[in-house]
Amino acid sequence: MFTGDAIDLNMLPIQTCWPNEPAPLITWPLVVTKGPSSAKVDNYNLGIYRMQQLGKNQLIMRWLHHRGGAQQFVRYKAQNTAPFPVAIVLGADPGTILAAVTPVPDTLSEYQFAGLLRGNKMELVPCKTIPIEVPAFAEIVIEGHVSLTEVADEGPYGDHTGYYNSVDKFPVFTASAITMRKEPIYHSTYTGRPPDEPSVLGEALNEVFIPLLQAQFPEIIDFWLPPEGCSYRIAVISMKKA
Repeated sequence: MFTGDAIDLNMLPIQTCWPNEPAPLITWPLVVTKGPSSAKVDNYNLGIYRMQQLGKNQLIMRWLHHRGGAQQFVRYKAQNTAPFPVAIVLGADPGTILAAVTPVPDTLSEYQFAGLLRGNKMELVPCKTIPIEVPAFAEIVIEGHVSLTEVADEGPYGDHTGYYNSVDKFPVFTASAITMRKEPIYHSTYTGRPPDEPSVLGEALNEVFIPLLQAQFPEIIDFWLPPEGCSYRIAVISMKKA
């Protein structure tokens, strides 16, 4: 475990993917958050939000306003003055990663959904410096807090569209500990115009989404997220009319 001055994100092979990007980027962080209340909407939330490196112990948390982690952050900020505890998991099992990118109902934790996908309950362990639980067999975990007040310019970075995103302000994350397995595997990807690695994950999501959609809309026969739409901008649906 690394804490205090021993924390150095440069020990990780955080890559720069596109020309002229401003800093190394963690492309596949599994961000674990928990809201401020006991309501189901504040259950553990898992999301994948890219993170720009600011220094040896700081990253930018690029979560869009409609994402679950960002919404929990807003609710927490309204009730607290201390920074928001967050864990970043690098290298989880495929079921947990799929759960993080699947739009499960707010009443269901992504940890619970990951257990359903894997066929057995998730094994979780507590973090060392924050009140968050993470997958027991994660390769690397970065513990820390998201500032309620400090923001930084994020980007521009290459995106699924084949173009660069615009620069925008997002909150700053400061690490309080880094834990890892012996000889850990750093889980990452390259983001670009499909076909690419994330679009392969999108193909798997097609099969995951169908029963979820059919439970709410029985008239749906089939569903497909074409890679040409970055696996989230366009959906093709086959329906049986009443």
